[in-house]
Amino acid sequence: MRAVNKLGTGVLALLYLASSAVLIAQTSEKLAPTFALAIEEGQLSAQAGYQPTDHELLVKYTNISDVVQKDDCVVTPAAYKMVVLRDGLPAEKRKTRSKNTDESQDSGKTNGYRIKTDYTEADMCNGITRGIDPGKVVKFTLWVSSEYDMTVPGTYEITVTRETDRWNPNKSVTIRSNTITIVVPPPPASAQQ
Repeated sequence: MRAVNKLGTGVLALLYLASSAVLIAQTSEKLAPTFALAIEEGQLSAQAGYQPTDHELLVKYTNISDVVQKDDCVVTPAAYKMVVLRDGLPAEKRKTRSKNTDESQDSGKTNGYRIKTDYTEADMCNGITRGIDPGKVVKFTLWVSSEYDMTVPGTYEITVTRETDRWNPNKSVTIRSNTITIVVPPPPASAQQ
C-alpha cells in the first residue's frame, strides 16, 4: 500500500510539474531588442527642385546584437511607422491610395472591371539581401512630406518606430528612434497678400 501511495504521489507531482512547464512555455516573453534606430533631417536642395515644405528623414538602423542579422525589410519604408505631431497634436496625414492595392491608372476600370492586386508583406520587402554585421549601420530615407502635410506652419516633432517581430505581436517590442523637431514658419507677410 505504501508503494502505491508513493507511486500515486510521484504521478501527481509529475503531472503538476508538466502542467507548470506548459504554462511557463506558453508565457509570451518579449525578445530583447537587436537593433536601434536614430533619425536626422535629410538635406534637400532647392536646386534639385525641392520645395521648403519637402522633408525627408535619414534613418540609421544599427545592429546592436552579437550576431549577423538577416532582415530583408530593413530598408523597406512599410516596415516603419512615423509618429508626427504638429504643435503637440497628431499631424494630418495626406490622403493616398491604399498601400496594399494597386489600381489601374484609367479611373481604376478596364472594360467595366476594377483591377486590384494585393501585395503581401514579403512582396514589399526588398532591400538588403546580405546580413548586417554586429555594430554595423544601414542608412535609408523616409519621406515625411509624402505621408504628412507639412505645409501648415508649426513645430513638428517626428519619431520613427519599428517592431522587433511584427509577425508575433505578443513577443514584439516597439523600438523608438530619437525625436527630431522641424519648424515650419508662416509664409512671409508679402506672400500672404
